[in-house]
Amino acid sequence: HTGRSQPYSYERLAFGACAGLIGQSASYPLDVVRRRMQTAGVTGHTYGTISGTMREIVAEEGVIRGLYKGLSMNWVKGPIAVGISFMTFDLTQILLRKFQQMGYNAR
Repeated sequence: HTGRSQPYSYERLAFGACAGLIGQSASYPLDVVRRRMQTAGVTGHTYGTISGTMREIVAEEGVIRGLYKGLSMNWVKGPIAVGISFMTFDLTQILLRKFQQMGYNAR
């Protein structure tokens, strides 16, 4: 333990980026399914349920090519956005707590 009570800003950014990367990777297949179901009318394809759509995509295109197509671009933008959001949220909380300790009140 280093004796610090709070992580540095760059550590907050890194933690947020990791969370964004994991979150994007975990939820991306459902995003693909949602897009396919939304565009079904335009493409002439009919999908019934979420699980049925997912099974059909995997059967026709495979797991990686079907459910993770385009994920690499989200790996570029997602972690950056989530990392910045994490860092901004945490630093804003710290600032507001300091204002509160100094006696500033929102009323």
